[in-house]
Amino acid sequence: MTRSSPRPRPSRRGRGSLRAKKEDEASVAARVLSLSNCSYSELQEQWRAVWGTEPPHRASRELLIRAVAYGIQVQAFGGLDAKTLKLLRKADGQTGTRSKPHRTRLGKGSKLFREWHGEVHEVLVLDKGFAWHDETFPSLSAIARAITGAHWNGWAFFGLKRRTREAPAND
Repeated sequence: MTRSSPRPRPSRRGRGSLRAKKEDEASVAARVLSLSNCSYSELQEQWRAVWGTEPPHRASRELLIRAVAYGIQVQAFGGLDAKTLKLLRKADGQTGTRSKPHRTRLGKGSKLFREWHGEVHEVLVLDKGFAWHDETFPSLSAIARAITGAHWNGWAFFGLKRRTREAPAND
């Protein structure tokens, strides 16, 4: 994630006695529990009130409920400390600078195998390009097109790209 998440608006209520804190806890719990009874538009209003921004376009109802519930609790009890936030950003790969997405590199001499309609196809990685059936191709996509007759993302065809959704097998 390269964009930082919005932070909930701080609560304007001061910290009081133990009795006031217990009432606050009960009131926060009641607000959080009532979210599941809110309509989608009410949840969007709650988002705006808590986060001070527009809710994400096409956000699911469940996401709005969870995010608003978290924001309500942060307003009442405080958020994560700086050390924990830093640890989470580090674990998520956020360093504060934008970087290019990590791309898998194929070493020269690597071999890729793909079975298509009962035939196993072997591709050799070259310095520049790829070899298949004693021909050199500029990309894996060109080879996938030669094998299938259809346009494919070559990285996906050879199983080198993660799929976002399970798709039915094409072979």
